[in-house]
Amino acid sequence: MRKLLVLPGNSPRNRQWGEAMVEFFQSDFDEVVMQEYDHWESGEQVINVPAELDKIAHTISHSPEDEWFVCSKSIGTLLTLIAKQEGIISPKKSLLFGMPLDLAEEDLFKGDWSALSGYGVPSMAFHNEDDPVANCQFSEDKIKEQAPEIEFVKTPGDTHEYLDFARYGQIIKNFLLK
Repeated sequence: MRKLLVLPGNSPRNRQWGEAMVEFFQSDFDEVVMQEYDHWESGEQVINVPAELDKIAHTISHSPEDEWFVCSKSIGTLLTLIAKQEGIISPKKSLLFGMPLDLAEEDLFKGDWSALSGYGVPSMAFHNEDDPVANCQFSEDKIKEQAPEIEFVKTPGDTHEYLDFARYGQIIKNFLLK
């Protein structure tokens, strides 16, 4: 079976993005699963990366024989990279929106880019040119340097929302489903 794991961004308002992705892809996969983050309910401001990686492992363990794809945004893109590096998931393809690589450099990766350089999954990374949260130029440069196999798609925009499916919806469906 073909399954899609949706990993939204850090803020609870990213639930809307995740739900939109679930709806957008519902008919294209046998199952679409959106991960709800623990800190959305607890009121904590920042995601607990190890706890969320455990949840990904739990989700995947129920169907290890299935073909998994990932669609992620912001902190979800970083979870995707780390989950792959730790052997938790090995997606067939992935979509990455608004990768905050500049924020992850010091706090999460601490200068170790092996999660990105060793990713090796056919992927498309969409990034708004004027994203106020994740620096587009930094992400583009880092991807070209560390993971040139990831197709970087610079999109016009000055938000971190990535809800404009009319702009890139057919592109992502063609990429994921071919």
